[in-house]
Parts: sequence; C-alpha cells; structure tokens
Amino acid sequence: MNVLSSDVWEYFCKKLSNDEQSNVEEQTEVYSMIEWIAQVEEMHSKPIYGNSVRSTVTDRDDKEVMIRIPLMTQVFEVVMKKSTGFPEEAPNFSGIFTEGFNSYEWNSQSTLWELAESVTDFLTTIDAAILEIKEVDIDGFQIISLEIDEEENGHLLVRLKSFKYNETLTISLNVEDFRGFPRFLRCSNPSRMASFDCEKWIAEDKLGTNLRRIYGELEAAPLSEKQFDNKSKDSLEEVEEIMDFI
Repeated sequence: MNVLSSDVWEYFCKKLSNDEQSNVEEQTEVYSMIEWIAQVEEMHSKPIYGNSVRSTVTDRDDKEVMIRIPLMTQVFEVVMKKSTGFPEEAPNFSGIFTEGFNSYEWNSQSTLWELAESVTDFLTTIDAAILEIKEVDIDGFQIISLEIDEEENGHLLVRLKSFKYNETLTISLNVEDFRGFPRFLRCSNPSRMASFDCEKWIAEDKLGTNLRRIYGELEAAPLSEKQFDNKSKDSLEEVEEIMDFI
C-alpha cells in the first residue's frame, strides 16, 4: 500500500500552489517525488530484528536509494532509481546478478521495501548457488566465469577449468536446484560428454562430486542417504520374510 493516501495527496496539491489552474503534470511530478521520499524513509527506518541483517539503506536521495545485502559469498549492493511515473511505474534497479531478477510484479500498491525484500530473497538464492560452485576447487576445478544465463531465467552460466585434464566445462545451473542435472552441460572435449551416462549424476551429491563422475573418477558412486535407507528397508523386509518362513 502506498505511503500517502489520496486525502493526503489532495492536501499537498492544494498547499503547493495557490493557482487553481496549476499544471496537472507538475502536481503529478510533485506527488511522485513526495511518495518516493516517503517510501525511502520508510525503508531506512525499518527495524532490524535480532542479529539477522537482510538489507540496509546505505545511501539515499530524491532520485535513488542504495541498499546493502551482506551474504555468505559477498556483499551485494543494489541501486534503485526513481522512475518518472513512480509509484504507478516500477523503479529501475541495478546491481550484480539483478538482471536475472523478474519474480516481482510491480503495481501501484507496491512499495520499495517490498521490492527490496524480494530482491534480497533472489540474491540469497543466488548466493547459495555460488557458494556451492566455489567449492568445486576442492575437486580440481577452477571458475573461469560466472554470470546470469541470458537464455534461461533463474539459471547461472558457469565456465570451469579442469586442471587434471586441461579441459573446459560450460554448465547452466538452476539456482533453486543447483545440484540437479544442468540445463546443459558442454565440454571442450566433445568425446567426453558423448561417453557420459547422465544417470550417473546424483542430485543429492555436491556439484564437484558429479563433475568428477564425468571424468570417470567415481564410477562406483556411493549410495545417497535416501538410497541407503531404501536398501536397508528392503533388506529388513527380506529378513522378516525368511523368519516368517522358518
């Protein structure tokens, strides 16, 4: 809900000019500015609960506001810029990885604080995926590049270097299911993927572990926790059947 009600807006319009023939566009512009300032101040004054800091306003004026989002892999900074038709029109915003953000539908009742919360949720998901990707260095891979996949929303496009085999892997990962099988998986050595059995990819395992399977380093993949539980259950049922027979 907008910070300023229609009654308050009408009050400001009357006070801003004594000229009854004042330009409607000028009044609309003033209202837009007042609404922007009010919403920015609302964001700035939001209390921080406990020790969990989701986002904080680090800079603000009558045209833009910058928020800081400290996460595990880095501190993300997002700049929101006032649009001409604000608040009916969504503000413009920029920042690393924000080009992949499209999960919030702005309308005339939306607020900057709600948008900031939605962006924070998106970047938190991105951050968790990046943390997993960075851990592939333990398995012998180096990140060459990491960016939003322009061809598929909600995906990261990653290029990795395999030290041991001197090959490059390009993968597109769903940020909400980054351990699942990639949208696409490409290797600088075409024969590498031609011989890879996709069923060997285990979604419960870390990304680096599955990448090693591509190179045949983990042919006998260990049972996942779920697979182990199922096997134990089957074995128990077999024992019970034998005991019943006896």
